[in-house]
Amino acid sequence: MASPSLSVPYAILPSIQQTHLIDDDDDPLTVDRSIFSLLEKKLYEWKNILKGHVGAWCVGSSHGWIILLDQNGVPLLLNSSSSTTINVPPLPLSFLHPVTYSYFAEYLRKTFIVKAIMMCSSSPSSYILAIIYGSNYKIAYCNSATWVELSDDKQSYCDIVFSNNYLYALTQDGSVEVWNICGQIPKRLILLTPTVEANYKEEKPYLGDNFSRNLYLVVSEKEILLVTRFIGNFVNDDGLVVEEGDLLSSEDTQPLICPYRTKYFTVYKLDIEDKKWKKMRSLHDKVLFLGANESV
Repeated sequence: MASPSLSVPYAILPSIQQTHLIDDDDDPLTVDRSIFSLLEKKLYEWKNILKGHVGAWCVGSSHGWIILLDQNGVPLLLNSSSSTTINVPPLPLSFLHPVTYSYFAEYLRKTFIVKAIMMCSSSPSSYILAIIYGSNYKIAYCNSATWVELSDDKQSYCDIVFSNNYLYALTQDGSVEVWNICGQIPKRLILLTPTVEANYKEEKPYLGDNFSRNLYLVVSEKEILLVTRFIGNFVNDDGLVVEEGDLLSSEDTQPLICPYRTKYFTVYKLDIEDKKWKKMRSLHDKVLFLGANESV
C-alpha cells in the first residue's frame, strides 16, 4: 500500500496485538491490523479498521488508500492514516451484465475486481479510480462521479499502473497501452506490441502444468518493466513442486489450504526503439514491490 509521500510502500499485516481467536471481516471489532513502515522499520497498530463498514471486502490499495467493496458491492475508499472515507458511485449494471446487483453482492463481490488503483491529486475528492474487472479482464475507471469503460473490447488486461497522470495497461500478450483518461473522453495515446527476448532455457523448468504465472507492469520516469512471476501451484514441506494429489493423505484428504510458492522471476525492460522486451540481469540498486495492489 503506497503512501502519497513515500516511494516505499507500507505493508498491512495481522496485528501483533490481536486478542481475538477468529478474524471475522463481518465483525469490525475483530479486524485489527499492524501497518509496517519499511522506511522507518516501525509497526503502527490500526484498531477496528472496518469500523462503520461491516462486511467490507478489500479489493486493492494505492497511495495510502484502501479500496473496499461494502456488503452491497458498492466501492468506497478508506485512508489508512486519517480514516477518511470517500463514497464511490456503484458499478454500472452494464458492467455486471447479465447478473443483478444482489447476485453480484452475494456471490461475485470478492472475485469480480481483479485490481484497483488510484490516481490522486492534492484534493482527495478529485481522485481517479481504475479497475480491472470481470471474467474478461476489462478496464474501467471512475473520475469521482462517473464510471467509464475503456472502449477496446478486444483486449484482455493483466495489470494497470498510473504514472505522470497517464494510465499504463499491460495486456495478456505483453502489449503496453498508454491512456489519457483525464479528459471527458478516454484517449489511447500509445499501443506497443513488443517482441520478447528468448529466455526459454531459463524458464523451461517453470512452464509445466504444475506452475502458473503472473505478469506485473512497473513504470518509472525512465523505465517500463515487465515482471513475470512463476508460481508452483502446490509445494510439499520441502518446498518441492508436486501434484495436488501428493499433498493428500488418509488423515487429511481435503486440506483447507494448499500451499503454493513463488519459484522464479524474470524482469524485462522495454526498449521502445527496438520494440522489444529485453531481459534484465540485475536491478542494481533498485527494489520492486509487486502484488495485488499497485506495483512500484
